[in-house]
Amino acid sequence: MGDKREVSCQGGKLTVTVPFREKVCYDAGNNRITAQFDGRGGISRYAVMNKFSVFSAFYSMYEIDGRAVGWDTGKRVIMLGREQVISFSAPEADITVSCFLDGGSNAVFTEIAVSAKRALTFRNVINFGIDFASYLQQLLANRLSVGNLLRVAGGAIRNRAPRVTASGKACVVRNDVMGDFYLDYALGEGAELLEKERNFYNQFAFGGKVAAGERKVFRYVISAGTRTDFTYTDVAAALERFDDARAECRAYPASFGCPEGLDDFHRAYYNSLINCILSNYKQLGEFKGFLAGIVYQFPARTYYRDSYWTVLPLMDLRPDLVRDQILTLCRGINARTGECPSAVKFNFRNYWGNHYDSPSFFAIMVYDYVAHTGDFSVLDEKAGGKTVLKAARLVMDRLSAETDETGLLVKGGKYNRRDWCDNVFRSGYVTYDEGLYARALYALSELLRGRDDAAADRYAAMFAKVKASINRLLWDEDKGWFVNYRDGEFTEDNLSVDTVVVPLFGLTDEGRAKRMLSAMERLLESRSNTEQQAGDFGVLSVWPFYKRLTDTVQKSTLPYYYHNGGDWPYLSAMYAYAKLMYGMDAEYPLTRWFEFNLARGNYTPVEFFSPVHPDGSLLQAWSGVGALALRHPSGDFFRKKLN
Repeated sequence: MGDKREVSCQGGKLTVTVPFREKVCYDAGNNRITAQFDGRGGISRYAVMNKFSVFSAFYSMYEIDGRAVGWDTGKRVIMLGREQVISFSAPEADITVSCFLDGGSNAVFTEIAVSAKRALTFRNVINFGIDFASYLQQLLANRLSVGNLLRVAGGAIRNRAPRVTASGKACVVRNDVMGDFYLDYALGEGAELLEKERNFYNQFAFGGKVAAGERKVFRYVISAGTRTDFTYTDVAAALERFDDARAECRAYPASFGCPEGLDDFHRAYYNSLINCILSNYKQLGEFKGFLAGIVYQFPARTYYRDSYWTVLPLMDLRPDLVRDQILTLCRGINARTGECPSAVKFNFRNYWGNHYDSPSFFAIMVYDYVAHTGDFSVLDEKAGGKTVLKAARLVMDRLSAETDETGLLVKGGKYNRRDWCDNVFRSGYVTYDEGLYARALYALSELLRGRDDAAADRYAAMFAKVKASINRLLWDEDKGWFVNYRDGEFTEDNLSVDTVVVPLFGLTDEGRAKRMLSAMERLLESRSNTEQQAGDFGVLSVWPFYKRLTDTVQKSTLPYYYHNGGDWPYLSAMYAYAKLMYGMDAEYPLTRWFEFNLARGNYTPVEFFSPVHPDGSLLQAWSGVGALALRHPSGDFFRKKLN
């Protein structure tokens, strides 16, 4: 193994070969936590859902007979589902480290297997820092109560010492870090407790003697969170059921439903995307749904737009989770006013209200779910004081109040950024919002047919009017695409990938659809655009960049970044699916982002990226929607009718 980073997809797993010194960061999630394994046996991130981030730093190193394993030793890192496995060799032994999560425990499990070539003594030495800032910030922002403040004050006064207990060869350490913040670990053999910082041990080691020719296993389990609620895990009990936890972890990828006949690359692509989606599903009381990603956990929240794209590959794989998502979103809708926010928090309070795309996404999600599952019963299910169907009508009627005589939505206000493109001020007629609105009106008319035919006819007529206006007012015949937005005398006529909702939902004729998709192929696929200077990386979200500097803020201010030319894998995948629908080659927009990011060292789906700017977050739920193209390769998903 040399210095060169080699990435492959053997057996549908991601495999990376690098020197031991290099990090290979891999994000994993279950119903309680997300953790990032660092490719060296350490935990570079650990976040407890709806609580806080645990570590500011974490280091795991190995020694044989008192000498550190060579920093430049080559290693192989294999990643699938919720597990990362690291293998490397020293002159004295072959060593394999497995770090994993089970399905629902707030705990990270680690096993080191040492195959000795001669008699030796092995130790794993670990130290870490605590992210006090995250704990205090989230305490004040989302967990503020008299009880929690008293716990923090009481903990500071008591300075409670760690509790150390032994059970056979195992050592269990229970640390109270601050307030109700605990950090516990159970070490299977040869425990050594080293430095103690304040009132907790921040350094420890474990291991033991291994005979020549023997393969010996050393294990530990670590958990952090708050002791008195759903986040608590007993590490001693977790260590005892280690084998069951690992069996559950390794059985988990079988639930992905990987289609037959795929090559290794497409299997790895599919497995990565479905794992990403499922890893973001969380339950907290009546809150059951998909978080947007790993940076959306404090407070825990689920977005209308993110979750729509997220659930599409699950319609025939995990319809139960899609149903949960619908009911959670329904609870977030105001039963009196129909107000629909950007997201629903764990306590069902409004999170950035009155978005122009959220209401449409709710109605469309309900339609797609019923069309693909045949489960009409969800329409009469009550959540938050109204049925799902009533909620869909409420949000669409409220949204329809924002239209003018053309039937189109008028996105009012000079600084309106209330849709997915929230770093760009897009006012007036925005093609993306209009396309979603049209599809939602169609969805609602179909859902009401046979229940309230007069209302169904009214929504169908509104749909026809909006569809006609989109084609009359937003199509640019000279350019061959639908403009981004039109606000009075001003038109932003760049080609925006989010306008793909028009052909995706069949809102224009085949001729226009193919012209538009061909323009996207020529201008948004970076390999074909000879004017852009960022290289062959994937799909630009717009080209050319936004005309008016005053329309863009924050990250989108910069060309090739965020909404102003960055690649958003979920939109690249939906553009790819539209190409499938119209018989065009979809491989490049479907997979180029994935290939590019593997070479870049991003091993779970990224939120957005650019070759010349920092990446978005990893394990981003809606970036898993590309799996839809492998589950429905005929391109017929959005043409499914109600039965």
